[in-house]
Amino acid sequence: MVPLIRTARLNIMIQTIGSYVIQMPFLDDHSVPRNISSNVNETQKAYLHPFLMASPVPLIYDLRFPPTYLEFPSTSPYAGCGYELLFVSLTPERPRQLRLISPDFPWAFDIGPDPSAGEEEVTCLDVLTTLHAALQRPLTDTEWGTAGDDKRASLIRARDRRSMIQPGLVQREPLLLRVDWLGSRVAFMGLTKDEAFAKSRLIPGGGEPPEIWVVKFKML
Repeated sequence: MVPLIRTARLNIMIQTIGSYVIQMPFLDDHSVPRNISSNVNETQKAYLHPFLMASPVPLIYDLRFPPTYLEFPSTSPYAGCGYELLFVSLTPERPRQLRLISPDFPWAFDIGPDPSAGEEEVTCLDVLTTLHAALQRPLTDTEWGTAGDDKRASLIRARDRRSMIQPGLVQREPLLLRVDWLGSRVAFMGLTKDEAFAKSRLIPGGGEPPEIWVVKFKML
């Protein structure tokens, strides 16, 4: 039986998911506890915080905006909560460095803890903050040059859509950003392990990389 802790403001259900103990608020004594889906393999459940698990990720986040804009679905026990919940370690091993790669973009992003926040390990928020910042960098001439005609057309369409939802872009011709490389697949869908893909992305002679996680995206 799942224990229930009563507080002055709300009821808290304590549920264990993998190696984590998750506090799940619900509205009143008659509410039915709602569980975060854990439809992932046992390795994933053991090592990744449920907030960033794929299949499906329990939050809504558009990479064109900072993580402060992320939301939890109305069906989530965290509905109405914000990004502050993500100040938690990404894995129980409390990693100090990791690398993000994806089949949806050609870069590799290394992440460490934020010293200014007094962190000693990479948090779930560090992952989204670093990913957003890296994808906001302007596309380089070399990156544009490696793109084929179809990718270039996709980049222009993505840039134009982004310009329409970000009214602050007053440039006559806004810059292409790395996030435009994703096309319409700008919604964060979680992290997963893919050893074969990770191995294929290692540059020869590059040395031993930090722990690698693969980022998944979906259309918004």
